[in-house]
Amino acid sequence: MTAPAQTTVATPPPLRRNRDFLLLWTGNWLQFFGSRMSTVCYPLLALQISGGSAEAVGLASAAAVLPQAVVQLPAGVLVDRWDRRAVMRWCAAGRFLALAAVGVTLALDVLGMELLLGLIAVEVSLAIVGALAERAAVRTVVPGEQLPAALSQNEARGRIAGLLGGPAGTVLYTWTRWSPFVAATLGALIAAVNLRFIRADLSTQSPQKRRPLHRDLADALRWLCGQRALRAMLPVVTVATALLQVVTQGLVVILVKEQGLPEATLGLVLGISGCGGLLGALTGRWFMARLPLPVLLIGGLTLWAALMNAMAWATGPVQLGVLFALMNIIGAVFGVATAVYQVTVTPQELQGRVAALSGLVVALGATAGAFCAGKLLQAYRGQLSLLVAAGLMAVTAAVAALVPAVRKARIPDATARHGTRAPS
Repeated sequence: MTAPAQTTVATPPPLRRNRDFLLLWTGNWLQFFGSRMSTVCYPLLALQISGGSAEAVGLASAAAVLPQAVVQLPAGVLVDRWDRRAVMRWCAAGRFLALAAVGVTLALDVLGMELLLGLIAVEVSLAIVGALAERAAVRTVVPGEQLPAALSQNEARGRIAGLLGGPAGTVLYTWTRWSPFVAATLGALIAAVNLRFIRADLSTQSPQKRRPLHRDLADALRWLCGQRALRAMLPVVTVATALLQVVTQGLVVILVKEQGLPEATLGLVLGISGCGGLLGALTGRWFMARLPLPVLLIGGLTLWAALMNAMAWATGPVQLGVLFALMNIIGAVFGVATAVYQVTVTPQELQGRVAALSGLVVALGATAGAFCAGKLLQAYRGQLSLLVAAGLMAVTAAVAALVPAVRKARIPDATARHGTRAPS
């Protein structure tokens, strides 16, 4: 009598041995590091070119978030249609040229405010498209059960880039103002090279024939509107993102303009806060295993309000850095949780479009927040602006707690959802 054959399920290798994931992760880490160096210098550069205008800082910040409102939707459709490897390579090459243009024109002393805003918009637009393609590609190179770990590592990657890139960018900027932008081109170049050696098929493999862009977007919008939890959480996240613009711009205005501290002081604050973001990213899975998503969201918004209020009364860069670090811990944990939720509930062929639609809503809030933050800081200085933002953040947390769909939201099992297709 023969024993029945046993079916065994192969255990996927750990992420540290996943060659394609490592190539994708390291290339984009270097690109994020370079981007973080340049991003932290954009407001400082705007402040210098404009002769010390807080409104110019707001314009530079708006130029960095406005493309998210313009580029997101077409980018989401194209990411779902085109080979994602080619999309990421072209975006990396374009960012290389844009960052080099900032550095070269600054070194030649021909960089004006209009040109700076244009180059910021181009560089950020390419970064948006590349990020959408990468998020969709992660689900191809990583098994479903490893998605939370992979997305946690991606969040940690961004936080490490912020921890190191922010201080490095301000130090380079203080030394030679064009150097952080030229240095950032190296990360984009390496990311483009790494993509060449990824073996996985990153094409969409969609059986549907190409349709008008608006119909593809309508499918994604219809699906998104049917998700009550996502539909309820998006406005909450959007308002919170808008209010956070007051904090990020306020650091530049308070430290450099109002307190007259050296520009390198901003690097110290960002270095301290970056440690908090890294800690939050590394512990994101731990918190997700113990706290439901509504607690992470509503509790996080409440703590953000309290910390923003404390920042209004802080008297030095170290205190501001520690408080901002605590905000980054909360933001990183929430970032991991929301990314896992969105990726696991979204069908593979809708990944780019759903991420784009969600990103568009958040970007509209960030754009409005960037413009309003610059005006607010120009009119009322740093302390009062932070107090106003803290009060509005507390109201946002209270509203989120009253919405049933937010209170009932739960992250589904990633293994069960992996590979799920959208209904035709």
